[in-house]
Amino acid sequence: MNGRKLFSLVKPMVTLSTLIVSLFPRTIRQLLFDLFSMFPTKLGVLLRYITIRTLCESVGDNVYIGRGVILKNPSALNIGRNVSIHDYGYIDALGGILIEDNVSIAHRCSLVSFEHGYDEHDLPIKYNTLRTAPISISSDVWLGANVVVLSGSKIAMRSVIGAGSVVKGHLDGKSLYAGVPVKKIKSI
Repeated sequence: MNGRKLFSLVKPMVTLSTLIVSLFPRTIRQLLFDLFSMFPTKLGVLLRYITIRTLCESVGDNVYIGRGVILKNPSALNIGRNVSIHDYGYIDALGGILIEDNVSIAHRCSLVSFEHGYDEHDLPIKYNTLRTAPISISSDVWLGANVVVLSGSKIAMRSVIGAGSVVKGHLDGKSLYAGVPVKKIKSI
């Protein structure tokens, strides 16, 4: 049985569970997500999904969150339907992140919607003001393993980003990209 079919069967229970968990204080919900982050099997996937729905701005149906995924500032994170975020991903939505429908994010990918400034010379760089900029990932995008998407990036519909690439800027759709920094390889 595929994930979409299974999700449709358990959706009423998920909706009720989400409502109950949303009554807990935010810090408890974040703690629950962190505790469930390493739970194996479909039960772990279900528990992560229920808690993430209470933490993010929006989360669509049938979203898979793998083991060890770290979410920072999830209240500025929007996730569409049929999205998979595989094991050990890192997502910091401080500047806002939109992930549309049917996106696959492979293991160990990072999405970081801010960067450190370095103009305040009297302070160490790590204490300089953060610069935030949203990340937007359109529908039908596949990020290969270990891809890093930096603040201000926009990835258009039906794009594939090769493993180990670093994305900064705007990428056209219907294309294959790879490299550090990412470059268009070909249209698809």
